[in-house]
Amino acid sequence: MLSASSKQRDETIGTAKGMTIVPTSENEMLKVQCAEVRFRLFECGRFFLALIGAGVLASAAFADAEPTILAVADFEFKDTSGEVRDQTAEHEARLKAFGVALQDGLSGNQKIDLVALPCQAEQCTIKDPGLVDLSKRARTASAKYLLIGQVHKMSTLVGWVKFAVLDLNDNKPVCDRYLTYRGDTDEAWRRAAEFTARDIEKHCIP
Repeated sequence: MLSASSKQRDETIGTAKGMTIVPTSENEMLKVQCAEVRFRLFECGRFFLALIGAGVLASAAFADAEPTILAVADFEFKDTSGEVRDQTAEHEARLKAFGVALQDGLSGNQKIDLVALPCQAEQCTIKDPGLVDLSKRARTASAKYLLIGQVHKMSTLVGWVKFAVLDLNDNKPVCDRYLTYRGDTDEAWRRAAEFTARDIEKHCIP
């Protein structure tokens, strides 16, 4: 059995060797627990500060990103369905509504800044006044990109929407796509326009 002096000597030797002394009193235990809590709070504080800093940087980067300046030409219409009944007036009205719905869909995107073409009140397609003149007018309107396209009625039930977004620096397409839709009604054309807007946002905006 060790004497009190032997125990004291062993504890002193253990301390000198760098051994951990386990606290035995309630006060010592409380001090250790408080120290652990302070350390964890400090680590949590550093973590949340890092998150806040990352959020600020992300917000700044988003704010610095300039929207894509896009001019939208009037889409053309082509009918190869061979239907006997004259539907010219109906298709002209639907084509106009298609253009409105398309621009409405694109204008809701904060990454896109739509600009009006100078020929918007007139015919404004790749055939009239033509792609070269259309590109010049788009640049005059400060656009960086130009959207051109065509609605093609293949048959009574099937239609295509063909479109391309051109980079006005070299008139080369950023994307060149076509979509299919079913039906030749106001509702079918409206849905086609909305789907086209979403597809442009997803695949054609730099």
